[in-house]
Amino acid sequence: MFEHVVIGFGVRAALAGHARSRPGEETGGILIGHPDGATLRVTRASPPGPNALHRRFRFSRDTRYLQRYLDEVVDRTDAQEDYVGEWHVHPALDTLPSCVDRRSLWRIARRTNYATDSPVLVIVEESPPERRVRAYGFEVHPRRVWSELPVTYQSAAAGSAENGES
Repeated sequence: MFEHVVIGFGVRAALAGHARSRPGEETGGILIGHPDGATLRVTRASPPGPNALHRRFRFSRDTRYLQRYLDEVVDRTDAQEDYVGEWHVHPALDTLPSCVDRRSLWRIARRTNYATDSPVLVIVEESPPERRVRAYGFEVHPRRVWSELPVTYQSAAAGSAENGES
């Protein structure tokens, strides 16, 4: 499991923009980035996709859209960036992973068709002005565990290549 998450310049703004796009409803997408030792660097947060389903306490991904989005990024970056986890918005003030969130991330950690066995879940609190962002790491080996990870944000000067959602 990673020890720290660095959210690239532009990604935090992209997450806030996605949160504003569905007020009062959950929304989400995938995180793209790369490991850097014990640190996970998140370089992109995908949009949810046009066929995603949004409800007050539930969100269903547009998997076809997200797979195309991921394939394009992996191709454009010569596989230097890949799937690293999920993000979504909790419209209520709770930024803890729900039981559904935890089951979903453990399932991803077990499956070999994902690019990671230690996915990260970023939860964005809908309530402005701050829109608190929390990250959680998940593992299934040697046992199922999850824990909150410290998050820092890359500055504009250091993040010119890391642009949020392109």
